[in-house]
Amino acid sequence: MEFTILGPTELRIKGRSIPLGAAKQRGLLAVLLYHAGDPVRVEAIVELLWPNRDAEACRTLLYTLASRLRAALRAAGVLDALERVPGTGAYRLDVEPAMVDYHRFRRLTAQARYAASRNQHDHCVALLTTALELWRNDPLPELRGARGEHLRRDMREQLLAAEKLLAGSDLASGRYDRVLARLEPLIADNQFDEVLARLQVAALHGVGRIHDAREFVVAFSRRYRRKMRTDPDLEMTKAPARLPVASHGSSASIAETIPVPRQLPHDVPDFTGHDGLLSEMDRLATDSGTGNVIALTGMPGVGKTAFATRWGHARSGWFPEGELYLNAEAHSRVPPVQPDDALRRFLVGLGVAADRIPDDATQRRELYHRLLDGRRVLVVLDNILDSDQARQLIPRSATTLTIVISRNRLSGLSVRHGVRSLTITPLPQPDRTSLLARIVGSERAEARPAALHTLGRLSGGLPIALRIIGEHLASQPNAALDDLADELGDRLFDIDGDDSDEFTLRTVFAWSVDSLAPLPARLFWSLGLFPGTTIGVEAAAALLDSELVAAEQALDRLARAHLINHESRGRYRIHDLLHRYATDRDRTDGPSAVRRAALNRLFDWYVLTATNAVRWLEPQRPAVPDLPEPVSVRPMEFREDAAALRWCEAERANLASVVRAAAREGFFRHAWQIVNELHEVYDRSGPQNELRDMLQVALDAAVADGHLLGQAGTLANLGAVSFAGHDYERADDIFTRALSLAKQGGFADIQLICLHNLASVHLRTGRIPAAVEVFRQVLHACREAGNLNGEASTLTHLGDAHRQLRQFDDARRLYREALAVSERSGSLRGRSLNHVRLAEVSALTERPEAALAQTQVPLDLHGRVNDDVIRCDALIIRSEAWLRLGRHRDALADATVARALGEELADPLRQARALAVLVAALLASGDRPAAQARGREALDVLDHAGQRDQATLRSRLLTILAADGDARDGPPDIPEAPADAGA
Repeated sequence: MEFTILGPTELRIKGRSIPLGAAKQRGLLAVLLYHAGDPVRVEAIVELLWPNRDAEACRTLLYTLASRLRAALRAAGVLDALERVPGTGAYRLDVEPAMVDYHRFRRLTAQARYAASRNQHDHCVALLTTALELWRNDPLPELRGARGEHLRRDMREQLLAAEKLLAGSDLASGRYDRVLARLEPLIADNQFDEVLARLQVAALHGVGRIHDAREFVVAFSRRYRRKMRTDPDLEMTKAPARLPVASHGSSASIAETIPVPRQLPHDVPDFTGHDGLLSEMDRLATDSGTGNVIALTGMPGVGKTAFATRWGHARSGWFPEGELYLNAEAHSRVPPVQPDDALRRFLVGLGVAADRIPDDATQRRELYHRLLDGRRVLVVLDNILDSDQARQLIPRSATTLTIVISRNRLSGLSVRHGVRSLTITPLPQPDRTSLLARIVGSERAEARPAALHTLGRLSGGLPIALRIIGEHLASQPNAALDDLADELGDRLFDIDGDDSDEFTLRTVFAWSVDSLAPLPARLFWSLGLFPGTTIGVEAAAALLDSELVAAEQALDRLARAHLINHESRGRYRIHDLLHRYATDRDRTDGPSAVRRAALNRLFDWYVLTATNAVRWLEPQRPAVPDLPEPVSVRPMEFREDAAALRWCEAERANLASVVRAAAREGFFRHAWQIVNELHEVYDRSGPQNELRDMLQVALDAAVADGHLLGQAGTLANLGAVSFAGHDYERADDIFTRALSLAKQGGFADIQLICLHNLASVHLRTGRIPAAVEVFRQVLHACREAGNLNGEASTLTHLGDAHRQLRQFDDARRLYREALAVSERSGSLRGRSLNHVRLAEVSALTERPEAALAQTQVPLDLHGRVNDDVIRCDALIIRSEAWLRLGRHRDALADATVARALGEELADPLRQARALAVLVAALLASGDRPAAQARGREALDVLDHAGQRDQATLRSRLLTILAADGDARDGPPDIPEAPADAGA
């Protein structure tokens, strides 16, 4: 199986191309393959597929594409590869990079560069020949806009770099005619590329065409000068300063008495991963237009030094006059190395006797620059504190390459000197398990792959953590990996990597934190209290008990130190392992009183901010009881419902962790208040299992709090989740328990809610007379109490009862009454819901034009209501209306989006209902094979639905399929409905 993006995006199995759908669908796959195994945010995908369009407006289109792509991959046998990463707003394609031609190309070119640096040119040529054969056409053709073109341009540059490397190895092997043949089209397309020009001159010399070489130099120089307004670095007798193959000899401008320093640390033999970044280093190092300084930054323990060392050793042939290396000790127990002392060390390495080194700092610096002038030397400045420390040690020589390594973002170098920066990222999961397997042995690793995967996840992708884990495993060869995985999960920070106390996670992380100013350091330790994965400025201010400006400055400082990462405007992501480190330190060292006060502020902030958000989104809904007073925190205020909704969505990933932490730390009231405050907002979209789990925690917290009203309200919401998941038996039991508690406490409002919900269960399970009787009691009570929200909802459900009895005039009247009450109360959600119900009645009474008009209202309001359930229902009804009007393409479009929404909601019934419309529309369009495929999918989806609804929809689906003229006893290959299927 092979995926290709070096040309049209394809999936090939045994040489056969597998259909992947339309261009946009292939484009989505291309984006995910380009980032194979890594999450890609929705905003980035939208920018590549729909340039200049708002990400939010395209979100549903993306859902549809993702759903179609999953189906296509599933049909090809690629199961469960495409996933939404919970809480990140991102998609990920979980495939091995080796299955993608682009990533194989990058791995082969990296291996080829390594071979060339060792003068293994025949091996280099063989590798590159294989790599270049992977290119079939222009890459990523399905992607659009400036961002797509940027990716293609970068990939073309990698192709050109590979072509140059191949020509260089052929040149080094004396295959001059092959070089000239290869260079001819490349020079025609890249008329100002100095590396290609130098290769051409060398090849012409090699075949003895000296006159042609001179003419080429003259013509190239004239052309280059006219375009660039400067002279090229191209002479008949001058070797290229950065020819991307191994060079021999030394610069004639340097005295032969100067030694060749080789100061790089030893290479790491089992260095793993980062092929793409190694290739990017090659490109930056050989691109004459990008300067000669590269900054490597990244979080502590991510392997910056090992990366630079691996690259430096692999490319030693590019630097025949040596390597200088300095550990500037910015993060260690000893004081940082001063620039004057660093210069002294470098001068000694360059052969200057100690008594000849100038005492004057300026003279010392000038001697350093003079000795390096014209020399091809690699200078590595490791463990640098800031831009000022680095700036004084960077040679002026254009022929040197300087790598500056720091845990801090060196913005001063980038802003003032245009230095390129590469961020070394944690290793992805496949590389983590690969490195661990190499340390512990393949036999042991293959015997327990699940344990190895757990240990890789535990490491957070940091090589230092992987090595510490690996050495610990290797030191206990008879212990089961599963047992060690459990042990390390509890005491990872207590494990030493070697016999020194410097090679531990505690030490490595502590050096970074200890170098911070007091407020950022205090914030980092406070993050050990924070239970989520991303944090906003306002929540950080609550933790710190500080002003917003101070909190934002502290967060920015942590981001510059790579202790956290920017997620979006005003929001930051915390790396799992650093988060665990801060949590570990907090639990062992944090003063109890200070810790409890910070947690109390944080949970107060959450529940009060949630209340302010819900006030915008559901203004008729009363707040949960017994809220804390905003004494020591400043909860967020919102000026519009869209802003409140954005906050709710941003915090959705944190909510479960926040609630569990509140309950675990004994803040029981906060735990059940936060969930119940936000229940209705989160009930509108996304899988219900997350909400169900949080409500169960909230229920236990309410019991521990001894808050009877909290228990009753939480039970009512928990029952609503079971009801939404079509588990009516469980919903009935939970609502009954909640009603009993409400009666015990005398909570009239909760009693009404429970009665209303029990009547809804009756309605869904076919007990319509019982449902109508209870709904009428609830309606009377709501009107007596002036409860407009309850009145509108009850009228809607009474309308549902009459609709099920096919008493459509009564149903329509009740929906209109409910709509009027919703408009009086200002409930946008109520308006949307009742327009959908009216549209459904219109569809059932064969009034498709009316149904179209009525569904337009909730679809227009969706941006403010953000209820995916209502939107899904509206699209299903509208697609049915289009179908009745003979507009099959419109029916297919709406049903496709509805199907995707049903999948995102994890609602099999809505997904199957949308698929049923798709089947009917495809049959009406004459596309019977596609209808058969969608029919099989629908029947498979129905296996996950509730029994009654499954039977009803299955019967309907088979009826639609049987209406096809070729299907007399039901469609071929689709199973018949079970004998007990029915309403």
